[in-house]
Amino acid sequence: MKKLWYCLAKDIVLSIKGLYFYMEVGMALIFVAVMIFAVPETSKNETDVYAYIETGSSMENNISDHLIKQGINLIEVSSREDIVRELENNRDAVGLHIEMIEDKPVFEYILQGYEDEKFRNMMETSIKSAFASQIPGFNDVVDINILGKSLERLNNRTNILPIFMTMNAAFMGLFIIASYIFLDKEEGTIKALTVTPVTVWQYLLSKLIVMLITGIITSMIVMLFVAGSNADYLLFIIALIAYNCFGSALGLFIASFFNTMSKAMGWLYFSIILLAFAAVSYFMPAFSPLVIRLLPSYPMLFSFREILLKDGDAGYVLRTAAGFFTAAIILFYFSNSRFKKTITV
Repeated sequence: MKKLWYCLAKDIVLSIKGLYFYMEVGMALIFVAVMIFAVPETSKNETDVYAYIETGSSMENNISDHLIKQGINLIEVSSREDIVRELENNRDAVGLHIEMIEDKPVFEYILQGYEDEKFRNMMETSIKSAFASQIPGFNDVVDINILGKSLERLNNRTNILPIFMTMNAAFMGLFIIASYIFLDKEEGTIKALTVTPVTVWQYLLSKLIVMLITGIITSMIVMLFVAGSNADYLLFIIALIAYNCFGSALGLFIASFFNTMSKAMGWLYFSIILLAFAAVSYFMPAFSPLVIRLLPSYPMLFSFREILLKDGDAGYVLRTAAGFFTAAIILFYFSNSRFKKTITV
């Protein structure tokens, strides 16, 4: 154990003197700055609609009230020309002009041009339902049933956190730990290892622990500034340890097949790109094919999300963390076996 601590102390000093540690901290601080100053915490769900309605005062008020209830931010103006002028200043809004011609309502949508068919159909349905509400005897009988418990939504900032945590804290070590190994090979440090009491597994475990310490520091910086108290930090630390160890062990395993960073770079990049595909299903849960669900990053993303929810599934997080920690041990074992044969090559 003393040999491990000696090796670990040496690696910590070298990492502090090196560039990778400060790159990691710098990336974390940049991410925090972007989240706080560039990303709004909440998005406005209402659609701004500049409207000029000429249907008579009573019907006009009823139609306006009905549209507002449907989540439309109705802004009434005094002419069609005012609609066009307002749309030029607000590119996220749309326009609506309603007038009566021969006692029949004629409505005109004034759009920006980038709206898709789904949005146009939604607008048309909203207007038609507003007019239908004016028919004598009309009764809105829409019944909404929610299956299961109501889903909690994260705000814009915390919703991005699982992506950062998975790719930075869990898998950035995949690159950096391989870089440390190949740097030691180039500098001859590994050859000197063969004449010291330090064993290969202690050398590799020391590198893994350094990556874990770096991952915890950078991740805590981000979590404290972005999520604040809206997270289960005990679960977070447990998950982070398991996922960081898995990512670093995977990096060791890949690096064990190569003797230079240039030769390993292609496989390392391929691994990161492949793992990043899980983010597609994270933002679009309806698209979750089996090939994406099998990626290690997929359960990591959703377990980090559970940690940020007030009533998150702690059991799912613990089961996922246990599985990845077990996988990390297995990868570390095979990495150690391979490095015993190839570490000085």
